[in-house]
Amino acid sequence: MSVFTEEETDRLAALTFRFRLREFRTPDEQIHAGKADRPLLGKEDGLRAALRAAEQRYLDCSEEVKVIEALRRSERELPGRCAMLASQLINIKNSLVDLDVVSRTELDSIAHELGSSAAEMHEKIDDLMTWLQKTAEPSDPHERRKSGRKKGKNVARLALEEFAKEMRLFLTSDGVGMRFGYEEIVRHDLETCPIELISPVARLLFEAAKLLNPELQIGDIKAVMAAVRRSQEFRNDFIGDSAVDALTK
Repeated sequence: MSVFTEEETDRLAALTFRFRLREFRTPDEQIHAGKADRPLLGKEDGLRAALRAAEQRYLDCSEEVKVIEALRRSERELPGRCAMLASQLINIKNSLVDLDVVSRTELDSIAHELGSSAAEMHEKIDDLMTWLQKTAEPSDPHERRKSGRKKGKNVARLALEEFAKEMRLFLTSDGVGMRFGYEEIVRHDLETCPIELISPVARLLFEAAKLLNPELQIGDIKAVMAAVRRSQEFRNDFIGDSAVDALTK
């Protein structure tokens, strides 16, 4: 179920206006003074459709990156795990060799009852060891495996870029005609969260995105909007995307 209910959409439409900080102390004061030009009032149906489409892009992007991240984590960790298993098999094989003649004969008898033989068991162990040892080798022995993530980027912000791209299509469309701009001001009269968003699109994206990610910061919206202004194309191929690669290495 979408977080963008009819009630939330109405709330977001109502708060989407340019906050004139030099004239009013709070956005509510500006609204009550009748000085808030709210371009999305009367367009709630279109806004809700855009929000839900953007939400789906956010969820799809998050899932795609998580899948790629799991695959890359497996690529990093599998060789080490296979090397450990191969080492354990070597110990098992050595332990079998160290058995006395009576014990080996008894094991061979049990194997025959199961339609196999001691020789076949040893051969299967050798085959499995070869397989594990091959997997334990890096595809390029000279390649240095990188770890860690690119600072300043995270999966949530990447997904928010896709969310913002979808919203941009609606907000800048002919029927709405809003400017996809970011403007902020530092409020020295506030001890907590001293940054106030001025531009209506930034205010809308911040309030809407917080419903998807409560830990969102204003700095995230600033970075996301800058990224979207540089490139409005949706990410359709996640594997090979430089930003996705930086997050999942």
